[in-house]
Amino acid sequence: MLKAIVVVSFGSTDEKIRAATIDSLAHEISVTYPTFEIRQAYTSNFIVKKLFRHGVLVQTVSEQISNLRAEGYEEIILLPTHFTAGEEFQNKVKTQVADDVKILSPLLSPNCDTDFDKKVLATAINCFSTFDEDLVLVGHGSPNVHNPTYENFQRMIDERHQNIHVGVIEEKDTPNFDDVVKRLESRDVKKILLAPLLFTGGLHVEKDIKISWQTRLSALGYKVKIFSEGLGTFRSFRRLYIDKLELAGV
Repeated sequence: MLKAIVVVSFGSTDEKIRAATIDSLAHEISVTYPTFEIRQAYTSNFIVKKLFRHGVLVQTVSEQISNLRAEGYEEIILLPTHFTAGEEFQNKVKTQVADDVKILSPLLSPNCDTDFDKKVLATAINCFSTFDEDLVLVGHGSPNVHNPTYENFQRMIDERHQNIHVGVIEEKDTPNFDDVVKRLESRDVKKILLAPLLFTGGLHVEKDIKISWQTRLSALGYKVKIFSEGLGTFRSFRRLYIDKLELAGV
């Protein structure tokens, strides 16, 4: 039986970011699973179309599944790099369920109460172990339906008494910028390291974290540093996705 693993991500138009995150993960999976065909798919139609105009061919999830079926693959495993089961996962990945398609869950469970969630947290913390500032991790959030995973991730952090604060870019979701500021004020925080709670980072770092969050926090008197790279640039963090495959019995 021909089997394939599809690394599903939002995508990135930046070649260096793709190489350091998505491509690196796909390569490491190919080494771990040499008998599987390893492909990629993006959930962002905008990125797929933009890359196509520049001669870079990347498929959407449905296109990649169709390609694999046409080539005779009978078992297709979708491995999302998405951190949560937010709207992007629900609308672009989960909808692909079929007899020949197995969909793995996002990295974090909704309640963040499993041993694997604890491993995700420990790995993320270790990525920033050399910094002495309070860490503010900024994820995406959901624009229309509240995504409780980020609040549950914060709860898990607080149970460990870590100087880490979780926020989301989407202002309609929580914990948003104002929620994070209230936490910082209540703890008399002075120095902050802003970092993306995102696999690739990219435009969200440049536009939302650097321009929006850093500017507003600096205006409030905080000393702010920026870590620009997504968590997918860390090999230890990418390893979590291989662990996810192993836990699923792949």
